[in-house]
Amino acid sequence: MASRLLTQLAARIAAARHPVEAACLRAQSGIYLARQGNHAEAQAIVDAIRSEFAERPNAEVTAWVSLLEAVIHFFSQPGPKALDRLRRAHALGRAIQHPVLVPLCAAWLAHIEFNANRMEPMLQYAAEALRLAQPDHHAALARVSLVIADAFHFAGRFDLAKPWYAAVREHALAEGDDAMISAMLHNVAALRANHVRLGDAFGEPHPEETWRALLELDSTSNYDFGIGAISLDLLVPLVRAQLCMVQRRYSDAISLYSQTLDRQNEQNLARREGCFFAERAWCYHHMGDLACADADISAAIVRVGVPADPDDQAAMHARLSSIYQSRGLIEFAKRHADLALAARQQLIAEQNSLLGALIGAQVGPIRSGA
Repeated sequence: MASRLLTQLAARIAAARHPVEAACLRAQSGIYLARQGNHAEAQAIVDAIRSEFAERPNAEVTAWVSLLEAVIHFFSQPGPKALDRLRRAHALGRAIQHPVLVPLCAAWLAHIEFNANRMEPMLQYAAEALRLAQPDHHAALARVSLVIADAFHFAGRFDLAKPWYAAVREHALAEGDDAMISAMLHNVAALRANHVRLGDAFGEPHPEETWRALLELDSTSNYDFGIGAISLDLLVPLVRAQLCMVQRRYSDAISLYSQTLDRQNEQNLARREGCFFAERAWCYHHMGDLACADADISAAIVRVGVPADPDDQAAMHARLSSIYQSRGLIEFAKRHADLALAARQQLIAEQNSLLGALIGAQVGPIRSGA
């Protein structure tokens, strides 16, 4: 299915009267391609624009190209490079007082800070994006609305997230941005699945939420297939693996976990691998494959010191505790149960703090056409 946004950008590029205008629009098309997972095509645009402007640099073009590079890194190799390029684009946008670039870069910075669990700067950048974006700046408003919706959802208030998700949809539809709809569908399913698998690890089943998350994940997969998006091709199987685990479909869960854990990947999952290994170990344990379970337990233990979010730490230690408990290794079981409880308490404290900050900000979603 052809992207309406890409079609519109192609028409504007063809009608551009100046090389700078055309280059900025080409960079925007590259950003969309990168968000879909077409990183090679996006990088080719970066290389072409840099070559074209090598002898006569332009601040606006450089800013757009830096943003494009940031998005490529964000989806292919998340980490310092993405943040560095994005901060450069943001600074250049501010220097030339660009009304489109500055709020868009702020929205992306809010997104990266949220993913890194740095909530204070996330809120600062989100406020900047909301303050500076015009009502018809759909790209910036869709991105920042997604961040705030995910933040409310993560904090346990899906009711407060819903109007922000509605704003994401409205701005994405107004822009013809299929990739944004895909990201929203995935995030809703992933956050719901995360709530389900963490509750299950602590003996708190949520069967209705599990089925709802599976339906949402199916919608995400079908939508991505329809628009040709591949940017979430590793993350979707991992979310499905966790839901299969919760449903005690251990063989299916193992197969899905193995798609990622048994191969090299570029999606920066190192901080989550300890949790995934512990969850696959739990599945192997219940399948009676003790050798594979032990191998995954060892892999999880090795990664205990890797910085990870408290929800993953809580789930990892809870699963390890359950395995040790069933084997009669009471001392090991208690040690991991204590670590699981401490991580969960940290998570609850972070959720409460984030919710208070979000409510205290007293901002509401800017709807399309407002």
